[in-house]
Amino acid sequence: MQITANINDRFEFSPLKIMAMRILRYIQVGYLLHLVTILSFILIFWFGNQITKEIALKTDPLQLLLFCFGSGYFFTLIFFSQLDARSRFCNYKMVKDKLYEYGFDARLLKPFMYSRCQRDAIAVAAREMNYTSEWEKLNYQLGFRWYHLLPHLVVKQPGILKTSDYWNKTLFVKPYKSKYFLW
Repeated sequence: MQITANINDRFEFSPLKIMAMRILRYIQVGYLLHLVTILSFILIFWFGNQITKEIALKTDPLQLLLFCFGSGYFFTLIFFSQLDARSRFCNYKMVKDKLYEYGFDARLLKPFMYSRCQRDAIAVAAREMNYTSEWEKLNYQLGFRWYHLLPHLVVKQPGILKTSDYWNKTLFVKPYKSKYFLW
């Protein structure tokens, strides 16, 4: 199977294959975020079941309130994780275009390295453009390891969560249409 397809090759692939490959990349780029979404759905149903039991038994109103809070939290987490996944897919397409245009350059990639999910998106683009070893070396040089899940700016400066710039880079990245690739 071809890893990537140039935009000039669009007539060689059926629209169904192009759509399937885009969906596959969307899943690969944001796999942790999709796992969070699946886990959130499971927990919503569990909390919903607990809520119906509490209502039927009429036991503790505080426990009912906690179950309602948990259900609401995981319900909103679904939307946040999918907004983040969409943003990571846009980052992936942009990074892939930049790697194609300029080759591997750490200066091009550093603005996309705020969180683990962004680094996962870059890793998929780097793998497709045959820059895996360079990407792994850069990650190691900058001190990122597999267990660094939280955005490093949030750990260093928790107040950044109050800025609109953080939310725009995290959840509301502008849509990006690839210049060179179909997926």
